[in-house]
Amino acid sequence: MSLLILLVVVGVVVDAFSHSVLVPRITLDEYISSPDVYINKPILIRDIATSSDIESLADELMNILGSEEVQMQRKIKKDDGSRDTEIYDITLMEAVDYMMDSNHNDAFFIFCEGLLPGFTKDSTKLHDKLTTIREAPFPNKENWFDYFPEKIQPTDAIILAGQGATSTLHRDPFEWTGTSLCLEGTKIWRFILPPTDDGGVEVVDTALKSYRLDSIAWEDGVQLSAGWQSDLSLYDNIDDTFPSAFDLMVMEDEDNEQYQKIIQDAGTNTSTLRPSSGTLDALHQISNTDEPLFVTAIQQPGDLLLIPAHCWHQTYGPVPSIAIASQRCGTNDAYNVINHILDITKYNKDTIPDILKSNSYDQEMGEEVVATLFETLDSKTTKQYKPPSHSNDFLEHLKSVKSSWPDNDEGVQCTGEPSIDPSRILQSVVVDGESDW
Repeated sequence: MSLLILLVVVGVVVDAFSHSVLVPRITLDEYISSPDVYINKPILIRDIATSSDIESLADELMNILGSEEVQMQRKIKKDDGSRDTEIYDITLMEAVDYMMDSNHNDAFFIFCEGLLPGFTKDSTKLHDKLTTIREAPFPNKENWFDYFPEKIQPTDAIILAGQGATSTLHRDPFEWTGTSLCLEGTKIWRFILPPTDDGGVEVVDTALKSYRLDSIAWEDGVQLSAGWQSDLSLYDNIDDTFPSAFDLMVMEDEDNEQYQKIIQDAGTNTSTLRPSSGTLDALHQISNTDEPLFVTAIQQPGDLLLIPAHCWHQTYGPVPSIAIASQRCGTNDAYNVINHILDITKYNKDTIPDILKSNSYDQEMGEEVVATLFETLDSKTTKQYKPPSHSNDFLEHLKSVKSSWPDNDEGVQCTGEPSIDPSRILQSVVVDGESDW
Protein backbone atom coordinates (compact mmCIF):
# COMPACT_ATOMS: atom_id res chain seq x y z
CA MET A 1 0.00 0.00 0.00
CA SER A 2 1.24 3.50 -0.83
CA LEU A 3 2.49 5.67 1.99
CA LEU A 4 -0.19 8.22 1.10
CA ILE A 5 -3.81 7.12 1.19
CA LEU A 6 -5.49 9.78 -0.87
CA LEU A 7 -9.20 10.43 -1.05
CA VAL A 8 -10.69 12.97 -3.44
CA VAL A 9 -13.34 15.04 -1.70
CA VAL A 10 -15.03 17.98 -3.44
CA GLY A 11 -12.07 18.57 -5.70
CA VAL A 12 -9.38 18.67 -2.99
CA VAL A 13 -6.98 15.97 -1.89
CA VAL A 14 -7.26 14.61 1.63
CA ASP A 15 -4.35 12.81 3.25
CA ALA A 16 -5.67 10.28 5.75
CA PHE A 17 -2.38 10.08 7.63
CA SER A 18 -1.76 13.74 8.35
CA HIS A 19 -5.37 14.91 8.57
CA SER A 20 -4.49 17.63 6.02
CA VAL A 21 -5.86 18.87 2.71
CA LEU A 22 -4.11 20.26 -0.33
CA VAL A 23 -4.95 23.76 -1.48
CA PRO A 24 -6.42 23.53 -5.00
CA ARG A 25 -4.35 24.78 -7.96
CA ILE A 26 -6.71 26.43 -10.43
CA THR A 27 -6.39 28.54 -13.55
CA LEU A 28 -6.78 32.30 -13.66
CA ASP A 29 -9.98 31.95 -15.67
CA GLU A 30 -11.43 29.56 -13.08
CA TYR A 31 -10.71 32.05 -10.31
CA ILE A 32 -12.08 35.10 -12.15
CA SER A 33 -15.29 33.27 -13.11
CA SER A 34 -16.10 32.32 -9.47
CA PRO A 35 -14.10 34.46 -7.01
CA ASP A 36 -16.73 34.23 -4.28
CA VAL A 37 -16.16 30.46 -4.06
CA TYR A 38 -12.63 31.10 -2.81
CA ILE A 39 -13.21 33.97 -0.36
CA ASN A 40 -11.41 33.45 2.97
CA LYS A 41 -9.57 30.40 1.65
CA PRO A 42 -5.97 30.10 0.48
CA ILE A 43 -5.82 29.38 -3.25
CA LEU A 44 -3.09 28.70 -5.80
CA ILE A 45 -3.53 30.20 -9.26
CA ARG A 46 -1.26 28.17 -11.50
CA ASP A 47 0.57 29.40 -14.59
CA ILE A 48 -0.28 33.03 -13.83
CA ALA A 49 2.42 33.85 -16.39
CA THR A 50 4.26 31.74 -18.96
CA SER A 51 7.30 29.78 -17.80
CA SER A 52 9.55 31.89 -20.03
CA ASP A 53 8.15 35.12 -18.52
CA ILE A 54 8.66 33.81 -14.98
CA GLU A 55 12.24 32.79 -15.77
CA SER A 56 12.87 36.18 -17.34
CA LEU A 57 11.54 37.96 -14.25
CA ALA A 58 13.89 35.98 -12.00
CA ASP A 59 16.86 36.91 -14.20
CA GLU A 60 15.75 40.54 -14.34
CA LEU A 61 15.43 40.65 -10.56
CA MET A 62 19.03 39.56 -10.06
CA ASN A 63 20.40 41.74 -12.87
CA ILE A 64 18.77 44.86 -11.43
CA LEU A 65 19.00 44.22 -7.68
CA GLY A 66 21.69 41.57 -7.34
CA SER A 67 24.27 44.05 -6.04
CA GLU A 68 21.94 45.42 -3.35
CA GLU A 69 22.97 44.62 0.22
CA VAL A 70 20.46 42.62 2.24
CA GLN A 71 20.39 40.84 5.59
CA MET A 72 20.60 37.06 5.44
CA GLN A 73 19.40 34.91 8.33
CA ARG A 74 21.17 31.68 9.19
CA LYS A 75 19.37 29.30 11.56
CA ILE A 76 21.55 26.57 13.08
CA LYS A 77 19.89 23.72 14.94
CA LYS A 78 21.71 22.75 18.13
CA ASP A 79 21.89 19.31 19.75
CA ASP A 80 19.13 20.18 22.23
CA GLY A 81 16.75 21.05 19.36
CA SER A 82 16.90 24.81 19.84
CA ARG A 83 18.12 27.09 17.06
CA ASP A 84 20.62 29.93 16.99
CA THR A 85 20.06 32.73 14.49
CA GLU A 86 22.93 34.62 12.89
CA ILE A 87 22.54 37.70 10.66
CA TYR A 88 24.89 38.56 7.78
CA ASP A 89 25.08 41.63 5.54
CA ILE A 90 25.48 40.32 2.00
CA THR A 91 24.48 41.15 -1.56
CA LEU A 92 21.40 39.55 -3.02
CA MET A 93 23.47 37.80 -5.69
CA GLU A 94 25.97 36.43 -3.17
CA ALA A 95 23.08 35.06 -1.12
CA VAL A 96 22.04 32.76 -3.96
CA ASP A 97 25.18 30.65 -3.44
CA TYR A 98 24.41 30.26 0.25
CA MET A 99 20.89 29.07 -0.55
CA MET A 100 22.40 26.18 -2.47
CA ASP A 101 24.32 25.05 0.64
CA SER A 102 21.30 25.23 2.95
CA ASN A 103 19.79 22.23 4.78
CA HIS A 104 17.26 21.55 7.52
CA ASN A 105 19.78 21.90 10.37
CA ASP A 106 21.71 24.85 8.90
CA ALA A 107 19.31 26.95 6.86
CA PHE A 108 19.64 30.28 5.03
CA PHE A 109 16.75 32.68 4.50
CA ILE A 110 16.24 36.25 3.24
CA PHE A 111 13.14 38.40 3.68
CA CYS A 112 13.91 41.83 2.23
CA GLU A 113 11.46 44.71 1.97
CA GLY A 114 12.04 48.12 0.44
CA LEU A 115 13.85 47.21 -2.79
CA LEU A 116 10.65 47.11 -4.86
CA PRO A 117 9.51 49.57 -6.00
CA GLY A 118 13.01 51.03 -6.11
CA PHE A 119 14.59 54.33 -7.04
CA THR A 120 15.73 53.46 -10.57
CA LYS A 121 13.81 53.27 -13.82
CA ASP A 122 14.65 49.57 -14.20
CA SER A 123 13.45 48.60 -10.72
CA THR A 124 10.25 50.57 -11.26
CA LYS A 125 9.61 48.74 -14.55
CA LEU A 126 10.22 45.39 -12.81
CA HIS A 127 7.82 46.33 -10.04
CA ASP A 128 5.18 47.31 -12.60
CA LYS A 129 5.51 43.91 -14.33
CA LEU A 130 5.11 42.08 -11.01
CA THR A 131 2.14 44.24 -10.07
CA THR A 132 0.40 43.47 -13.38
CA ILE A 133 0.79 39.74 -12.76
CA ARG A 134 -0.45 39.66 -9.16
CA GLU A 135 -3.35 42.02 -9.90
CA ALA A 136 -4.56 39.79 -12.77
CA PRO A 137 -7.05 37.94 -10.50
CA PHE A 138 -8.68 41.29 -9.65
CA PRO A 139 -9.52 42.91 -12.99
CA ASN A 140 -10.83 46.48 -12.74
CA LYS A 141 -10.68 46.35 -8.93
CA GLU A 142 -8.95 48.89 -6.73
CA ASN A 143 -6.09 48.16 -4.41
CA TRP A 144 -6.78 50.61 -1.61
CA PHE A 145 -3.14 50.57 -0.52
CA ASP A 146 -2.46 52.68 -3.62
CA TYR A 147 -4.27 55.52 -1.82
CA PHE A 148 -2.26 55.22 1.41
CA PRO A 149 0.38 57.88 2.11
CA GLU A 150 3.42 56.85 0.12
CA LYS A 151 5.70 56.46 3.12
CA ILE A 152 3.48 53.78 4.68
CA GLN A 153 2.36 51.91 1.59
CA PRO A 154 3.31 48.26 2.03
CA THR A 155 6.25 47.34 -0.20
CA ASP A 156 7.06 44.09 -1.96
CA ALA A 157 9.26 41.59 -0.15
CA ILE A 158 11.92 39.58 -1.97
CA ILE A 159 12.20 36.15 -0.35
CA LEU A 160 15.06 33.71 -0.88
CA ALA A 161 14.85 30.40 0.95
CA GLY A 162 17.28 27.51 0.98
CA GLN A 163 16.42 23.93 1.87
CA GLY A 164 15.19 23.75 5.45
CA ALA A 165 14.49 27.49 5.69
CA THR A 166 11.25 28.43 7.39
CA SER A 167 9.37 31.61 7.99
CA THR A 168 7.95 32.25 11.43
CA LEU A 169 4.47 30.93 12.21
CA HIS A 170 2.36 34.06 11.93
CA ARG A 171 -0.65 35.91 10.61
CA ASP A 172 -0.29 39.20 8.83
CA PRO A 173 -0.67 42.79 10.05
CA PHE A 174 -3.41 45.06 8.68
CA GLU A 175 -5.50 41.86 8.08
CA TRP A 176 -5.10 42.26 4.32
CA THR A 177 -5.06 39.72 1.47
CA GLY A 178 -1.48 38.56 0.95
CA THR A 179 0.01 37.35 -2.31
CA SER A 180 3.11 35.32 -3.13
CA LEU A 181 4.49 34.83 -6.64
CA CYS A 182 7.01 32.00 -6.99
CA LEU A 183 9.76 32.70 -9.53
CA GLU A 184 12.05 29.73 -8.88
CA GLY A 185 12.04 26.52 -6.87
CA THR A 186 9.29 25.02 -4.74
CA LYS A 187 7.81 26.17 -1.43
CA ILE A 188 5.66 24.27 1.06
CA TRP A 189 2.99 26.31 2.86
CA ARG A 190 0.93 25.14 5.80
CA PHE A 191 -2.16 27.14 6.81
CA ILE A 192 -4.14 26.92 10.03
CA LEU A 193 -7.68 27.93 9.16
CA PRO A 194 -9.76 29.66 11.85
CA PRO A 195 -12.67 27.60 13.20
CA THR A 196 -15.96 28.39 11.50
CA ASP A 197 -17.92 28.10 14.75
CA ASP A 198 -17.72 30.32 17.84
CA GLY A 199 -14.37 31.91 18.55
CA GLY A 200 -12.95 32.27 15.06
CA VAL A 201 -9.30 33.22 14.69
CA GLU A 202 -8.99 34.18 18.38
CA VAL A 203 -9.15 30.46 19.18
CA VAL A 204 -6.04 29.96 17.03
CA ASP A 205 -4.32 32.98 18.56
CA THR A 206 -4.81 31.54 22.04
CA ALA A 207 -3.85 27.97 21.22
CA LEU A 208 -0.62 29.07 19.51
CA LYS A 209 0.31 31.34 22.45
CA SER A 210 0.62 34.22 20.05
CA TYR A 211 1.98 37.67 20.72
CA ARG A 212 1.76 40.94 18.81
CA LEU A 213 4.49 42.59 16.79
CA ASP A 214 4.06 46.34 16.26
CA SER A 215 5.06 47.80 12.91
CA ILE A 216 6.12 51.45 12.97
CA ALA A 217 4.23 53.04 10.12
CA TRP A 218 3.11 56.57 10.95
CA GLU A 219 5.38 59.27 12.36
CA ASP A 220 7.68 58.57 15.28
CA GLY A 221 6.24 56.47 18.07
CA VAL A 222 2.87 55.81 16.41
CA GLN A 223 1.80 52.43 15.05
CA LEU A 224 -0.87 51.70 12.47
CA SER A 225 -0.63 47.93 12.48
CA ALA A 226 0.55 44.88 14.41
CA GLY A 227 0.90 41.29 13.28
CA TRP A 228 0.61 38.08 15.25
CA GLN A 229 3.46 35.63 15.77
CA SER A 230 4.02 32.32 17.56
CA ASP A 231 7.23 30.64 18.67
CA LEU A 232 5.77 27.24 17.75
CA SER A 233 6.76 25.53 14.50
CA LEU A 234 4.94 23.43 11.92
CA TYR A 235 8.33 22.18 10.69
CA ASP A 236 10.36 21.14 13.71
CA ASN A 237 11.93 17.93 12.36
CA ILE A 238 12.23 16.12 9.04
CA ASP A 239 12.71 12.44 8.29
CA ASP A 240 16.38 11.46 8.00
CA THR A 241 15.73 9.86 4.61
CA PHE A 242 14.45 13.08 3.03
CA PRO A 243 16.56 13.79 -0.10
CA SER A 244 19.04 16.66 -0.27
CA ALA A 245 18.20 19.72 -2.30
CA PHE A 246 20.69 18.65 -4.97
CA ASP A 247 19.14 15.17 -5.25
CA LEU A 248 15.67 16.69 -5.47
CA MET A 249 16.66 19.08 -8.25
CA VAL A 250 18.17 16.20 -10.24
CA MET A 251 15.01 14.19 -9.63
CA GLU A 252 12.84 17.09 -10.80
CA ASP A 253 14.54 16.93 -14.20
CA GLU A 254 14.75 13.15 -14.53
CA ASP A 255 11.57 11.92 -12.77
CA ASN A 256 9.21 14.82 -12.17
CA GLU A 257 6.36 12.55 -11.07
CA GLN A 258 8.47 11.12 -8.25
CA TYR A 259 9.66 14.62 -7.34
CA GLN A 260 6.08 15.87 -7.03
CA LYS A 261 5.11 12.88 -4.91
CA ILE A 262 7.98 13.42 -2.45
CA ILE A 263 7.29 17.15 -2.10
CA GLN A 264 3.57 16.55 -1.60
CA ASP A 265 4.27 13.89 1.01
CA ALA A 266 6.60 16.25 2.89
CA GLY A 267 3.93 18.96 2.91
CA THR A 268 0.97 16.86 3.97
CA ASN A 269 2.38 14.02 6.04
CA THR A 270 3.30 14.93 9.61
CA SER A 271 5.48 11.83 9.95
CA THR A 272 7.79 13.17 7.22
CA LEU A 273 7.93 16.87 8.11
CA ARG A 274 6.94 17.00 11.76
CA PRO A 275 5.53 19.88 13.81
CA SER A 276 6.84 20.21 17.36
CA SER A 277 4.88 18.34 20.04
CA GLY A 278 3.59 21.63 21.44
CA THR A 279 2.38 22.64 17.99
CA LEU A 280 0.57 19.33 17.51
CA ASP A 281 -1.17 19.80 20.86
CA ALA A 282 -2.26 23.28 19.76
CA LEU A 283 -3.48 21.99 16.37
CA HIS A 284 -5.64 19.32 18.02
CA GLN A 285 -7.00 21.97 20.37
CA ILE A 286 -7.97 24.16 17.40
CA SER A 287 -9.31 21.49 15.06
CA ASN A 288 -12.67 19.80 15.32
CA THR A 289 -12.83 16.08 14.53
CA ASP A 290 -14.15 16.75 11.01
CA GLU A 291 -11.64 19.49 10.19
CA PRO A 292 -7.99 19.18 9.11
CA LEU A 293 -5.14 20.13 11.42
CA PHE A 294 -3.75 22.31 8.66
CA VAL A 295 -4.07 22.97 4.93
CA THR A 296 -1.06 22.54 2.62
CA ALA A 297 -0.10 24.43 -0.53
CA ILE A 298 2.69 23.24 -2.81
CA GLN A 299 3.83 26.37 -4.66
CA GLN A 300 5.94 26.15 -7.80
CA PRO A 301 7.25 28.62 -10.42
CA GLY A 302 4.41 30.58 -11.98
CA ASP A 303 2.04 29.92 -9.05
CA LEU A 304 0.39 32.95 -7.45
CA LEU A 305 -0.75 32.15 -3.92
CA LEU A 306 -3.59 34.21 -2.41
CA ILE A 307 -3.48 34.33 1.40
CA PRO A 308 -6.66 35.50 3.15
CA ALA A 309 -6.67 37.47 6.38
CA HIS A 310 -6.87 35.47 9.62
CA CYS A 311 -5.06 32.45 8.18
CA TRP A 312 -2.03 31.55 10.24
CA HIS A 313 0.75 30.23 7.99
CA GLN A 314 4.36 29.13 7.82
CA THR A 315 6.57 28.21 4.86
CA TYR A 316 9.23 25.56 4.38
CA GLY A 317 11.87 25.24 1.66
CA PRO A 318 12.42 21.70 0.34
CA VAL A 319 14.67 23.20 -2.38
CA PRO A 320 16.06 26.72 -2.94
CA SER A 321 13.43 29.20 -4.08
CA ILE A 322 12.83 32.84 -5.00
CA ALA A 323 9.45 34.50 -4.44
CA ILE A 324 7.91 37.95 -4.30
CA ALA A 325 5.43 38.66 -1.51
CA SER A 326 2.97 41.51 -1.62
CA GLN A 327 -0.47 42.45 -0.33
CA ARG A 328 -3.65 44.18 -1.35
CA CYS A 329 -6.73 45.74 0.19
CA GLY A 330 -9.89 45.47 -1.88
CA THR A 331 -13.53 45.90 -0.96
CA ASN A 332 -13.51 42.49 0.74
CA ASP A 333 -10.57 43.53 2.94
CA ALA A 334 -11.53 47.14 3.66
CA TYR A 335 -13.59 46.50 6.80
CA ASN A 336 -10.79 44.40 8.34
CA VAL A 337 -8.03 46.85 7.45
CA ILE A 338 -9.88 49.98 8.62
CA ASN A 339 -10.90 48.44 11.93
CA HIS A 340 -7.41 47.05 12.45
CA ILE A 341 -5.94 50.55 12.12
CA LEU A 342 -8.58 52.07 14.38
CA ASP A 343 -8.00 49.37 17.00
CA ILE A 344 -4.21 49.80 16.95
CA THR A 345 -4.47 53.59 17.22
CA LYS A 346 -7.10 53.18 19.98
CA TYR A 347 -9.44 55.55 18.20
CA ASN A 348 -12.91 55.99 19.64
CA LYS A 349 -15.08 54.39 16.96
CA ASP A 350 -18.16 56.22 18.20
CA THR A 351 -16.70 59.49 16.95
CA ILE A 352 -15.42 58.41 13.52
CA PRO A 353 -17.12 59.63 10.33
CA ASP A 354 -20.02 57.47 9.17
CA ILE A 355 -18.18 56.33 6.05
CA LEU A 356 -15.66 54.49 8.26
CA LYS A 357 -18.40 52.63 10.14
CA SER A 358 -19.64 50.68 7.12
CA ASN A 359 -19.48 46.87 7.10
CA SER A 360 -19.09 46.78 3.33
CA TYR A 361 -17.89 49.01 0.53
CA ASP A 362 -18.47 49.35 -3.19
CA GLN A 363 -15.93 49.72 -5.97
CA GLU A 364 -14.60 53.24 -6.62
CA MET A 365 -14.97 54.21 -2.93
CA GLY A 366 -11.37 53.48 -2.00
CA GLU A 367 -9.85 56.91 -2.51
CA GLU A 368 -12.57 58.70 -0.53
CA VAL A 369 -12.57 56.19 2.34
CA VAL A 370 -8.78 56.13 2.70
CA ALA A 371 -8.58 59.94 2.58
CA THR A 372 -11.21 60.15 5.32
CA LEU A 373 -9.37 57.57 7.41
CA PHE A 374 -6.06 59.43 7.37
CA GLU A 375 -7.68 62.82 7.86
CA THR A 376 -9.32 61.36 10.96
CA LEU A 377 -6.07 59.88 12.24
CA ASP A 378 -4.15 63.09 11.56
CA SER A 379 -6.78 65.05 13.45
CA LYS A 380 -6.30 62.73 16.41
CA THR A 381 -2.51 63.12 16.46
CA THR A 382 -2.88 66.91 16.14
CA LYS A 383 -5.26 67.05 19.08
CA GLN A 384 -2.86 64.96 21.15
CA TYR A 385 0.09 67.28 20.46
CA LYS A 386 1.10 69.61 23.29
CA PRO A 387 3.66 72.30 22.47
CA PRO A 388 6.64 72.51 24.82
CA SER A 389 6.73 75.26 27.45
CA HIS A 390 9.92 77.20 28.22
CA SER A 391 10.98 79.72 30.84
CA ASN A 392 11.15 83.44 30.10
CA ASP A 393 14.95 83.34 30.35
CA PHE A 394 15.09 80.68 27.65
CA LEU A 395 12.74 82.60 25.35
CA GLU A 396 14.69 85.83 25.78
CA HIS A 397 17.89 83.96 24.93
CA LEU A 398 16.25 82.51 21.79
CA LYS A 399 15.05 85.96 20.76
CA SER A 400 18.54 87.43 21.05
CA VAL A 401 20.08 84.61 19.00
CA LYS A 402 17.53 84.97 16.22
CA SER A 403 17.90 88.75 16.06
CA SER A 404 21.66 88.43 15.66
CA TRP A 405 21.42 85.93 12.77
CA PRO A 406 22.86 87.49 9.56
CA ASP A 407 20.45 88.51 6.86
CA ASN A 408 21.71 86.46 3.92
CA ASP A 409 20.26 84.56 1.01
CA GLU A 410 20.84 80.96 2.06
CA GLY A 411 17.71 79.72 0.30
CA VAL A 412 14.81 77.75 1.80
CA GLN A 413 13.77 74.14 2.20
CA CYS A 414 10.45 72.94 0.83
CA THR A 415 8.89 73.77 4.20
CA GLY A 416 9.85 77.43 3.82
CA GLU A 417 12.45 77.24 6.60
CA PRO A 418 15.95 78.68 6.14
CA SER A 419 18.50 76.14 4.98
CA ILE A 420 20.23 76.69 8.32
CA ASP A 421 17.65 77.47 10.98
CA PRO A 422 19.35 79.45 13.78
CA SER A 423 16.91 78.19 16.38
CA ARG A 424 18.16 74.63 15.83
CA ILE A 425 21.58 75.61 17.13
CA LEU A 426 19.91 75.91 20.53
CA GLN A 427 19.29 72.19 20.70
CA SER A 428 22.60 71.86 22.55
CA VAL A 429 22.34 75.08 24.57
CA VAL A 430 21.41 74.87 28.24
CA VAL A 431 19.87 77.94 29.85
CA ASP A 432 18.88 77.84 33.51
CA GLY A 433 19.14 74.07 33.47
CA GLU A 434 16.89 73.64 30.42
CA SER A 435 17.83 71.64 27.38
CA ASP A 436 14.43 70.63 26.03
CA TRP A 437 14.10 72.65 22.83
